[in-house]
Amino acid sequence: MLSELIKKMEDNIDTDDFEMIEEECVGKIEQLDFGVNAVEPLLNLMERHPLTDFGMPGAIVRFVEQFYGKGYEDILYQSIKSLPTMHTIWMLNRVCNDKNSPDKFRELLSETAKRDDIDNAIKKSAKEFLESK
Repeated sequence: MLSELIKKMEDNIDTDDFEMIEEECVGKIEQLDFGVNAVEPLLNLMERHPLTDFGMPGAIVRFVEQFYGKGYEDILYQSIKSLPTMHTIWMLNRVCNDKNSPDKFRELLSETAKRDDIDNAIKKSAKEFLESK
């Protein structure tokens, strides 16, 4: 069922109804109580669409951030190591804003700003977040 809900979001990612469909699907993910097990598949969706605006913060972010301190940030870390996106870099910056977060998150932001294998807009975003620290 989780994969079906993610597929529904992905099939509508470039439509005018995406935000509404995202809210609906994430609501069902919550109702079905997938918990932290849904975080990685949702971040994988973002990886497949690195420049997509998923909202500010958007249903996915509101859902995954409820698992902060319960494994979410380590899954986010691995996702960004693999394939950073505009949205996951923004999410990483939110983790970095927590003064108690480990240094590895700030280091990852710095590493991402120097990568040559990602879109320039993502690198630029990482650099801007670093400069604001």
